[in-house]
Amino acid sequence: MADGDVEVYRVVTANRLRDGVIVYFNSDSGWTAQIHEATVAAGEESEALVAAAEKDAAANLVVGVYAIEITGDHQPLTARERIRAAGPSIRFGDDALPANNSDFEI
Repeated sequence: MADGDVEVYRVVTANRLRDGVIVYFNSDSGWTAQIHEATVAAGEESEALVAAAEKDAAANLVVGVYAIEITGDHQPLTARERIRAAGPSIRFGDDALPANNSDFEI
Protein backbone atom coordinates (compact mmCIF):
# COMPACT_ATOMS: atom_id res chain seq x y z
CA MET A 1 0.00 0.00 0.00
CA ALA A 2 1.35 3.46 -0.89
CA ASP A 3 1.68 6.29 1.60
CA GLY A 4 -1.66 7.99 2.13
CA ASP A 5 -3.70 4.96 1.07
CA VAL A 6 -6.46 3.98 3.44
CA GLU A 7 -7.37 0.38 4.10
CA VAL A 8 -10.98 -0.10 3.04
CA TYR A 9 -13.36 -2.43 4.79
CA ARG A 10 -17.13 -2.88 4.62
CA VAL A 11 -20.03 -3.03 7.02
CA VAL A 12 -23.68 -3.67 6.21
CA THR A 13 -26.31 -1.03 6.88
CA ALA A 14 -30.08 -0.74 6.56
CA ASN A 15 -33.03 1.01 8.14
CA ARG A 16 -34.96 -0.69 10.92
CA LEU A 17 -38.49 -1.12 9.61
CA ARG A 18 -40.41 -0.39 12.82
CA ASP A 19 -38.96 3.11 13.33
CA GLY A 20 -36.67 3.94 10.39
CA VAL A 21 -33.52 4.15 12.51
CA ILE A 22 -30.26 3.57 10.64
CA VAL A 23 -28.73 0.29 11.81
CA TYR A 24 -25.59 -1.75 11.17
CA PHE A 25 -25.33 -5.53 11.02
CA ASN A 26 -23.48 -7.45 13.70
CA SER A 27 -23.30 -11.12 12.75
CA ASP A 28 -23.17 -12.17 16.43
CA SER A 29 -25.87 -10.00 17.99
CA GLY A 30 -28.03 -8.70 15.15
CA TRP A 31 -28.63 -5.05 14.30
CA THR A 32 -27.15 -2.11 16.20
CA ALA A 33 -27.49 1.66 15.86
CA GLN A 34 -23.75 2.03 16.53
CA ILE A 35 -21.46 1.71 13.50
CA HIS A 36 -18.48 0.76 15.68
CA GLU A 37 -20.37 -2.37 16.80
CA ALA A 38 -20.91 -3.61 13.23
CA THR A 39 -19.20 -6.71 11.89
CA VAL A 40 -16.37 -5.63 9.58
CA ALA A 41 -15.67 -7.51 6.36
CA ALA A 42 -12.88 -7.29 3.82
CA GLY A 43 -13.12 -8.14 0.13
CA GLU A 44 -15.61 -10.81 -0.84
CA GLU A 45 -16.53 -11.47 2.80
CA SER A 46 -18.90 -8.51 2.55
CA GLU A 47 -21.09 -10.41 0.06
CA ALA A 48 -21.69 -13.13 2.65
CA LEU A 49 -22.44 -10.49 5.27
CA VAL A 50 -25.01 -8.83 2.98
CA ALA A 51 -26.60 -12.23 2.29
CA ALA A 52 -26.93 -12.90 6.03
CA ALA A 53 -28.43 -9.46 6.61
CA GLU A 54 -30.88 -9.91 3.72
CA LYS A 55 -32.56 -12.66 5.75
CA ASP A 56 -33.71 -9.98 8.19
CA ALA A 57 -35.01 -7.90 5.27
CA ALA A 58 -37.03 -10.92 4.12
CA ALA A 59 -38.40 -11.19 7.68
CA ASN A 60 -39.46 -7.49 7.54
CA LEU A 61 -37.08 -6.40 10.30
CA VAL A 62 -35.03 -4.02 8.12
CA VAL A 63 -35.23 -2.46 4.69
CA GLY A 64 -32.60 -1.27 2.22
CA VAL A 65 -29.73 -3.60 3.09
CA TYR A 66 -26.38 -2.72 1.49
CA ALA A 67 -22.66 -2.68 2.25
CA ILE A 68 -20.77 0.57 2.79
CA GLU A 69 -17.05 1.22 2.72
CA ILE A 70 -15.34 2.28 5.93
CA THR A 71 -11.81 2.84 7.16
CA GLY A 72 -10.21 0.60 9.77
CA ASP A 73 -11.54 2.86 12.53
CA HIS A 74 -15.17 2.57 11.36
CA GLN A 75 -15.27 5.92 9.58
CA PRO A 76 -17.49 5.83 6.48
CA LEU A 77 -15.73 6.95 3.31
CA THR A 78 -18.61 8.85 1.70
CA ALA A 79 -20.24 12.04 2.95
CA ARG A 80 -23.67 10.42 2.75
CA GLU A 81 -22.67 7.56 5.03
CA ARG A 82 -20.83 9.87 7.46
CA ILE A 83 -24.06 11.86 7.84
CA ARG A 84 -26.11 8.68 8.30
CA ALA A 85 -23.67 7.37 10.94
CA ALA A 86 -23.65 10.67 12.86
CA GLY A 87 -27.43 10.82 13.10
CA PRO A 88 -29.99 13.34 11.89
CA SER A 89 -28.59 16.61 10.60
CA ILE A 90 -31.69 18.52 11.70
CA ARG A 91 -33.56 18.60 14.97
CA PHE A 92 -36.73 16.52 15.10
CA GLY A 93 -39.41 15.49 17.56
CA ASP A 94 -39.40 17.37 20.86
CA ASP A 95 -36.01 18.88 19.99
CA ALA A 96 -37.56 20.65 17.00
CA LEU A 97 -39.93 22.66 19.19
CA PRO A 98 -38.72 26.14 20.11
CA ALA A 99 -37.70 26.31 23.78
CA ASN A 100 -39.31 28.97 26.01
CA ASN A 101 -40.91 30.85 23.13
CA SER A 102 -44.10 32.52 24.38
CA ASP A 103 -45.27 33.13 20.79
CA PHE A 104 -45.40 29.41 20.09
CA GLU A 105 -48.40 27.31 21.08
CA ILE A 106 -49.36 23.74 20.36
